[in-house]
Amino acid sequence: MESKENSDPGKNLISLFPLPATVFFPGTRLPLHIFEPRYRDMMADALENDRRIGMVLLKAGWEDDYFGRPGIASIGCLGNILDHTRLADGKYNLVLEGLCRFRVKKEITGKTYRRAEIEPLEDINDHPLGNTPVEARDRLVDRYRQFLHLLPESERQSLEANWNTFVTLGGLVDQMAFRLQPAVEEKQSLLEELDVEKRAAKVCSLLDMKIRLAQISMNQTRKGIDVRMN
Repeated sequence: MESKENSDPGKNLISLFPLPATVFFPGTRLPLHIFEPRYRDMMADALENDRRIGMVLLKAGWEDDYFGRPGIASIGCLGNILDHTRLADGKYNLVLEGLCRFRVKKEITGKTYRRAEIEPLEDINDHPLGNTPVEARDRLVDRYRQFLHLLPESERQSLEANWNTFVTLGGLVDQMAFRLQPAVEEKQSLLEELDVEKRAAKVCSLLDMKIRLAQISMNQTRKGIDVRMN
């Protein structure tokens, strides 16, 4: 559904940057390279205003209408431009920091790039993390460490994190989902799951699968299976 420029969408009007294989999570950082003219316009406008960009996943079949308005997922992640460089040819390199999930309410016309009025979404059944034991957190961190232990040392560095620094279970789960890099459909499913307890259970199942694959890979002297891509 689209609306004209004068529809007064209010403060929740954001720029949309739809991509076919990128799912973004709150609390994570995403490096991007902007080269299409319409998205250079988007960057220029964002930098002049609130520095916010909404990342959304393109639906299957996007290739048929990429330069038009192919279908997008209804839930994405809002990001803040943390750092950027404008290159001599007008392109941009930037780092986007995830802020929150959002639901697209309606698209707004009037620019070369896509924009939408959104509804920010909040986690439910989240838990604060501290010195008090949290079963879901402890189970996830234990599984994650098991998984890393099974990987070659050269592959561990980019996946390691200090899990004691996270203040909520939701933040920890999103960071794990980002680092584990599941298939794009599974990543979108994790983004759309607002119930943190259910999201944690999905990530735990993902870790169990990756542990099994890593064990198989070790038994086969790591030949023929790349656990990062499964």
